[in-house]
Amino acid sequence: MKFITVSTALFVAAVSGAPVENQIPPNIEVDLKVLPAFTPVIKGAPFVSTPGEEVKRDVADLSKRATLTVDIWIDANRAGRHEGLITDTQRCYNLGNGWNDEISSLSVPNGFGCIFYRDNGCSNNDYRLTVPGGNYIANLQTYNFNDIISSYLCYN
Repeated sequence: MKFITVSTALFVAAVSGAPVENQIPPNIEVDLKVLPAFTPVIKGAPFVSTPGEEVKRDVADLSKRATLTVDIWIDANRAGRHEGLITDTQRCYNLGNGWNDEISSLSVPNGFGCIFYRDNGCSNNDYRLTVPGGNYIANLQTYNFNDIISSYLCYN
């Protein structure tokens, strides 16, 4: 009986196009030989940068590594599907498990900051949204970043 219930649930998820929990990780680490050049911002409001644009703000110390959870939602205002992305600082992650180009709201914890990229691979030749720690973005459309995030990198 248990087999039939599990089989039915998997079939319904496959047919409906819904992601199957734990089948694919929500974030997939990218093996970058060198981190992209960026200025880690630790204070202030989120902002968008264009490809190649250099950012000069209050900077963070990149000497320590840490782990954090970035919360993402499929709809604005923390609505719909939610996932907490367990993230190591100073590592690039591509989005998986149905999250690529699907995020509409997000939250970065205090003491960290994250840069979100439109394309995979965390490239500086890409548009990027820098979100200093302690910021919750209720609607990414505010920054023209709704449903276009494909990769991200966090720092402390």
